[in-house]
Amino acid sequence: MRLRRARTLVVTFASGAPLLQNYMSRQSLPVDMFTLDILARAEDWQSADAFPHLYPGTAPSVVDHYVQGLVEHGYLCVEHSPAAKLDEEYESSWNWDTVAGLYHFGIQDPPWLDTQQNAEWMNELYVSKPPIPLMMSNEGLEDITPLERPNLDTGIMATMSARRSVRSFKPDPVPLEALRDCLFAGLGITGFLNTQLPGENPYLPLKMTPSGGGRNPYEGFVYVSRVDNLAPGIYHYSALDNSLGLVTDAPAAKPSQLFAQQPWTDEAAFGILLVANFERMSWKYPHPNAYRVVLMEAGHIGQNITLAAAEHSLSSTPTGATFDSVAQSLLGLNKIKQALVYAIFVGAGDPGAFELENYAAHPQTDD
Repeated sequence: MRLRRARTLVVTFASGAPLLQNYMSRQSLPVDMFTLDILARAEDWQSADAFPHLYPGTAPSVVDHYVQGLVEHGYLCVEHSPAAKLDEEYESSWNWDTVAGLYHFGIQDPPWLDTQQNAEWMNELYVSKPPIPLMMSNEGLEDITPLERPNLDTGIMATMSARRSVRSFKPDPVPLEALRDCLFAGLGITGFLNTQLPGENPYLPLKMTPSGGGRNPYEGFVYVSRVDNLAPGIYHYSALDNSLGLVTDAPAAKPSQLFAQQPWTDEAAFGILLVANFERMSWKYPHPNAYRVVLMEAGHIGQNITLAAAEHSLSSTPTGATFDSVAQSLLGLNKIKQALVYAIFVGAGDPGAFELENYAAHPQTDD
């Protein structure tokens, strides 16, 4: 049996002692300096029997005990094991540094709160600490220029004003054209730009949302529940030919099982799932700031989708509360190269679910 150190380890400190974390497996463990020394010497594959020879002054049984513990906790990889293969894939294909890797894997599959737990948590917050102001005024600044309020009844402003996040949908089906427009607004290709750069394909797709370097890292999947002339199931949207391809007509999980047990996701007519393909961006931009750009682009796409939904008099609500392991299994995603980052659920909104308070009468603006 040959072993080497996992490539996804970081060391922090808790209560003055080292805390070892494998951010791929989400394992953490307090360790001593002897453990760290073993890991430091395990850069390359070597026989498990070789480790006691590295410490002639220490009983072999003690060294073996440490090594076995590191294997059990996933800090030392066993050659040809599933964990080792995943570790090797990370080493060969993750082009950003440890900081981006720690964030990427460290935020996956968090312990989401259900409705009751969230209510209890918010009550505790309000009791234990004062709420943070959600707006900032210009009070105290000089040369304040008043701006005339725009007309929200016509044009793009009317569409933007109509957009609301509603977590209660009626069981009505929606037109296929509405789904088409939402997909095209967020992901559709409007043309191609000839970059005249050397390479097999110098053309970059142009879309209605900005993308760093024209890399367009997102693919769209659609969880269809009630769309006219479209059978329920999960589809992939191909921006290249503006088509839907059926992935499965018998999803192994309901939307709420994929999105942190949020029951309202099951009520929507459809949900557009935005899956990031990180290699598209890291191929050109090796600095981890590009990871931040990938996440920002989900917001651009999501906003266009919600506006297209509003244009069809439909309600939409985005969410980033995802069970990552369920998404990987359901959509066949590569754990290292892909991730479900964002989703927008669309349907006929319950008209009584949201009541907009008059802007001019709001206590924070009517001074």
